[in-house]
Amino acid sequence: MTDVVMIEAALFQLRAASADIDPQSAPQLGLCINVMANAVAAAHDRVDAAAANDIEFAFNDLSAAVDELPQADADRLAPIMATLRRDVDALTAATALDPALIARIQTFQSKLRERMKAIEHQTFVEGGAEPLPHPPEVLREEAIPLARQLAAAGFETPALNGLIAEPQSVRLHSLRDIADELDVIAG
Repeated sequence: MTDVVMIEAALFQLRAASADIDPQSAPQLGLCINVMANAVAAAHDRVDAAAANDIEFAFNDLSAAVDELPQADADRLAPIMATLRRDVDALTAATALDPALIARIQTFQSKLRERMKAIEHQTFVEGGAEPLPHPPEVLREEAIPLARQLAAAGFETPALNGLIAEPQSVRLHSLRDIADELDVIAG
């Protein structure tokens, strides 16, 4: 069975085991189970790094909801949550981004941060400002293969795509948006 089917089976067990929990004690539990079920259902069509990230994010919210339950209920659900954790970890490991891609993302982020720092510094310098490092056109050329590889892994990158589409419109806030977007993807 695929990792998604295993997660789905454990989620079914969790839904059944949580049916007798007092709704007043667990207002978020049902919602979190549904959100995770939706993330798992979406992964049936595409099991990639982005889908695994969505499932892991939903699982973390679900874990927090279980932690807020009365201790007896949380203890009763603990074995199922442990199974879910193992299955989510296995899916995440199986779909992880290539370490070389992560390294390229981190190098690209370093260039973005250098440029941001120089822009911030430039606002405090009177007179002739030095040229900024890493011009947007050069960043654009590096961004194109990154965006392609991330799209192949299922990630949407609207901020990075903005740099590619209009490098001349890149400003401090858009550089920050790109760096943040890549932080979320690369972890």
